[in-house]
Amino acid sequence: MSKAGIVHHKKYVPTPVSHQNVHHSASSNENSYTISNTSVSPIMSESPPPRIEQKSTTTNKYRKSNLKSTSNTTKWSTTKKVIVGIVIAVIVIAVIATVIALAVVLSRKSDTTATTTSVTIAYWSLDSVTTDLYNVYNGTLVNSASYFTNTTNQPYVGNGGGLSLTSSSSQYFSVSSPFLDLTYKSFTIEAWIYPSISSSVDYGIFGQCQCSSCSNQCLYIIIRSYRLYVSFMSNDLSGNATLTSNTWYHIAFVYNNDTKQQRLFVNGYRDATKTDASPYQGTNGSIWIGASRVYLTTSYYNGYIDNFKITTRAKSSTEILNAATLTAYFSFDVSSGITYDSGPLGLNGTSVNTATLSGHLNEAMRFSGSSSYFYAYGFYQIGYGVSYAQPFSVSLWINPSSASACTIVQTAYTLSTYTCHNLLGFYSTLGLTAQIIVQGWAWPVIYGPFATLNTWTHISVTYSQTNGLRLYVNGVYYGTTGTFSFSNTNRIMYFQLGYVNICSSNYITSAGYQGLIDEVYVHSREISQSEVTTLASL
Repeated sequence: MSKAGIVHHKKYVPTPVSHQNVHHSASSNENSYTISNTSVSPIMSESPPPRIEQKSTTTNKYRKSNLKSTSNTTKWSTTKKVIVGIVIAVIVIAVIATVIALAVVLSRKSDTTATTTSVTIAYWSLDSVTTDLYNVYNGTLVNSASYFTNTTNQPYVGNGGGLSLTSSSSQYFSVSSPFLDLTYKSFTIEAWIYPSISSSVDYGIFGQCQCSSCSNQCLYIIIRSYRLYVSFMSNDLSGNATLTSNTWYHIAFVYNNDTKQQRLFVNGYRDATKTDASPYQGTNGSIWIGASRVYLTTSYYNGYIDNFKITTRAKSSTEILNAATLTAYFSFDVSSGITYDSGPLGLNGTSVNTATLSGHLNEAMRFSGSSSYFYAYGFYQIGYGVSYAQPFSVSLWINPSSASACTIVQTAYTLSTYTCHNLLGFYSTLGLTAQIIVQGWAWPVIYGPFATLNTWTHISVTYSQTNGLRLYVNGVYYGTTGTFSFSNTNRIMYFQLGYVNICSSNYITSAGYQGLIDEVYVHSREISQSEVTTLASL
């Protein structure tokens, strides 16, 4: 599901972790703890006392004296054995008791840790289903709430559809059982919203309420006067960012029970923070998505909601930023599914005439020419997408087997000729081949270095209206087009690797790439130099 940076068009996702989105459901798991059994080696039994031999003598007197001496020695040895045996027995008993006590303590400690650190994840894709991804917190539609289904020009945040709610009809989504316990816990609430709002009323996004007038026993998230507003009841945090109607936003609320801090995020960036916030203490109450109880009034949402997720731990700012702005991540690994999107939106792709080979990390996808390509649908901010002049970044590893001029990355609004844009490829002129080239709309270009055949090279292309396109090769900044704007076609885009369509292009030839591609990241923001460096060092 593609979530566009500042302006998001529908359907994060999986985190991951995967979410993970419904699509990164893999994110969800409970921590497990293992206690190693401690064994004590048995103590070896004492050897029998040495045998005492008497020498033969010629006189009885000498023999008698020798026997007396032998008798005394034997008596002392026996007494010594008894004492030593008792001491050893005491030591053995003490060791065993210590081991048993330690095992009990460790077991109790482990049980306590597992209880306090176990993570609950509830995830509703809302793709025309009322079930939780893990089939635990399944819900129902109230007052004829419905879903919307994506078409080419509809708001879009990933695969499938989403929840469509009308406030005047008091519509919402409810989960009455089992109780999702957030009491005295850290937790994170995330969602994509597309509100249709005015300033006159509150719009409920989420609610779980035990007592609507009791401090810290009624949790709600609402839009109030175009801003996000969160409360545990008399324990509130008001956002600063102004929300616009008919625009997709990724929102997140994080409560850290250890630091007693509330944090609000809009599109991956921190919007507001409150310290010394008491924990939420509601011990019962249904979950409402699209409605909230505020004292004696119930506020209802108007617009779309999608990919709603609750995790019982405090996510980091980096995790929230990735959830909001990592549009897609294609690892091309066999273990995760060759064409599977491991990002938060689940924008799984399709490959044609490709193969799987050993890659830069695990496996990679091999392309063999003009009829060999990969594509995925649901992108807004790559090369003249629906959001005018919004930022994006594309990062990938390439290992070319041919130096011929070709297309490496295309974007398109249909899978047909001349509806596409060549963003990245190899340029050839005057006998020079395999020169990396980046091309913007209206043809501003960056001529990069020459790629080395059969060698892994990392490339990042970033865009913002202020900085234009920027090219990084192996983590090093190479050049820029300078300021320019991509056109707004008001269409959801395909992201394509290899040659799919013939595009109008003055510099990048519409011809098939030959070689390997691995670890492809698409962001709906202009990633920083440090982030490029990190990706290039993986």
